[in-house]
Amino acid sequence: MDLITISIAENVAQVLERVKDAELKYGRREGEVRIVGISKTFDAMAIIEAVNAGITDIGENRIQEAERKFPNTVGGFKKHMVGHLQSNKVSKALKLFDIIHSVDSLKLAKKIASVGGNDKELLLEVNTSGEETKFGVRPEETLDLLSEITETTELKMCGLMTVGPRSTDESKIRSAFRKLKSLYDSASGSNIEGIEMKYLSMGMTNDFEIAIEEGSTMVRIGRAIFGERAVWGG
Repeated sequence: MDLITISIAENVAQVLERVKDAELKYGRREGEVRIVGISKTFDAMAIIEAVNAGITDIGENRIQEAERKFPNTVGGFKKHMVGHLQSNKVSKALKLFDIIHSVDSLKLAKKIASVGGNDKELLLEVNTSGEETKFGVRPEETLDLLSEITETTELKMCGLMTVGPRSTDESKIRSAFRKLKSLYDSASGSNIEGIEMKYLSMGMTNDFEIAIEEGSTMVRIGRAIFGERAVWGG
């Protein structure tokens, strides 16, 4: 067994334990929080090692990486698109991924619907931090956009996603997560056909335990599983 195998297996074990501990500490059901291993810049072998160690969901940011890596993996795992999705790459994304976290406009949703994405699980990305460098709709637009998407397409909107603020200030992180949880609860209670909230995707390596405390049902973990990322050059 080589060093990367040992490292990833041990990292996965630690992450699984930390998530389990957070679920117990914050009154969540064991297994309620789904872990998506973000394999950005890591190769197919790293994905295989993570899946063998117990990760059931893998996320990628780039279509090009997923096209290169996924055909070289084995085992049953769900594939998540977590990066920004351009309209001209929708067809490729629908062939590669089971779940798309980054719907952020009516235009993109209509494109997904027009190329046969009605069977995909889709999340609306919300910019809860207000940072200009982040993608996502504004919080105040979220419920209206969910309604527009489901009224004008046959898509199923299954959840909300956000990326926490680039900050070490816990109060700012909590505020962003609480804002998304409030929107999630409002969407869940809307009783609008096509809005079927199942996933609250928030929390990454630096803040996933806070996210679990604030209600996350899906955390996206990269570095804590795979290690420090290599520089992406393709």
